[in-house]
Amino acid sequence: MLALVAVALANADGRAGRFLSDLLALRADRRRTVAIAFGAFGANALIAAVAGSIANRMIGQGVVALLLALALLTAAGALVWRGAAASPAEREAELPAPLLAAQLLLVQFGDRSHVLIGALAATSGAGVWAAAGGFIGWVLALLPVLAFGPGLTAHRAASVIRWGAAAILLLWGVRAAMTAFGL
Repeated sequence: MLALVAVALANADGRAGRFLSDLLALRADRRRTVAIAFGAFGANALIAAVAGSIANRMIGQGVVALLLALALLTAAGALVWRGAAASPAEREAELPAPLLAAQLLLVQFGDRSHVLIGALAATSGAGVWAAAGGFIGWVLALLPVLAFGPGLTAHRAASVIRWGAAAILLLWGVRAAMTAFGL
């Protein structure tokens, strides 16, 4: 459940939804493209969860709590960062399905969602549940943008939601850091 909430909050800015929406607008094989995007995220979530579960057995809980704090704080920072949203180029839109799958798999590796999934799996050791919760949280954050279009993220309410999610992640990260230092 924690991974679901953390990943949903970390993706409150709608970047992934805008990217997928733009990619679907450029490609003719929409169902396959959605399956590829979901499969790439799911594969990366499983990799992050397995790495987190291994870390749970190898490092102490204080270090794991610090890793979680760092993941939460960087996710909050990514929400307030006003960088340009990645938009698929024409060449990505014309890639064959296997190359698109490989590219999406590599591009999503190390994303804020996957770092959160890995850190949360490291805190509990329940990697599969962290991956499943993270995947569901990612889908829940993606659905409004896919349903109502990428213009949804330009509204003032979307900005309020983004800043609210960043504040929650910031407070959660500060609390995790204080716990890691025994405060």
